[in-house]
Parts: sequence; C-alpha cells; structure tokens
Amino acid sequence: MPRSKFHIWCEKYGLDTVRRLAEEGLSDKEIPSRAHMTQAEFNSWKRRFRAFRDAIEIGRREADFSVTEALYKKAIGYNVSLNKTHKLKRVDYDPDTGKKLREYEELATGIDEDYIEPDLRAEIFWLKNRLPERWSERGILPGDEEAVGGIVEIPIADTIDDKDATSEPPLVK
Repeated sequence: MPRSKFHIWCEKYGLDTVRRLAEEGLSDKEIPSRAHMTQAEFNSWKRRFRAFRDAIEIGRREADFSVTEALYKKAIGYNVSLNKTHKLKRVDYDPDTGKKLREYEELATGIDEDYIEPDLRAEIFWLKNRLPERWSERGILPGDEEAVGGIVEIPIADTIDDKDATSEPPLVK
C-alpha cells in the first residue's frame, strides 16, 4: 500500500505552499492540481488535518485583508515615497574672476513624496458594500418611507428663481 503524500504537506514547507496557493485566490478545485495531489487527497486532508485546513484559511484571510487594505487606501487617497533620478546641470565658476570654468550634467537620486488622489469608483464600491442600507441606488419607493439612502435632488443654479431661494433645502428621496 503506497504511503500517503501528506507527510510532505504537513511540514512547514508544504503548509506554506498550500497557504500561498490559497492566498493567490485559487479555489479548492484548483489548489490540488497546482500542488500535484488528487482532489480526494486534498478533501480528505482538509477534513482530517487541522493544520492543513488552517493553512488554507489563513492564506485566504491574508489575501482578503490585503485587498481590503488596498481598496481602503485607494478610496481615501494616500502618500507614497518614490525614488526618482533627476538630471542636474552644474556650473563651476572661477572664484577670483567669476568667469564660468565649466558646465556639466550629473544624475542625482532623491526621494519624492507623491499624493495619490482618492478614486471615486473605489469609494462608491466601498460604501455600497460596507453600508448598503445608506448607499444603495434604489432610492425610496412610494410606501417605503423608512428606507434609507437614495438620491438627493439639487437644483441647477441657472433654474433657481426667487421663490426657490427662500424654500426649504432639498429632501432626500
């Protein structure tokens, strides 16, 4: 009877490999083929061995956390430090006469701080998924006054007449 390959996968290297495969977003059907194991072995090990199951779960959680963090940063904007190389023009002058002795160019590397603007699509995605009761696009339907969210009507400045200027602010529909 052939010995199970699990002894390879229950050690640190094997568990790290399975965790990384799960972190890449592979499904339970894709992991076995990439790890050179059968689907039956994978399902059995996942069911029977906690360390194997935990490695997969941890990989998926780490990937979800990384994507969530990246989406959040993209939604609110962030600063990034970049190493950039600049071409500098140098001129040497004679200290006595003040005449230009030589002119040359050199490359200098420095750190530039750039601000990445918030992304409106990331903001919308975040709000719709995190606060769907407040940020759905469906609006309030007749007889559905308790619903929250919707569209705010704001009059265009060209169409405001004197009676609009004294009226109440627009209501949430």
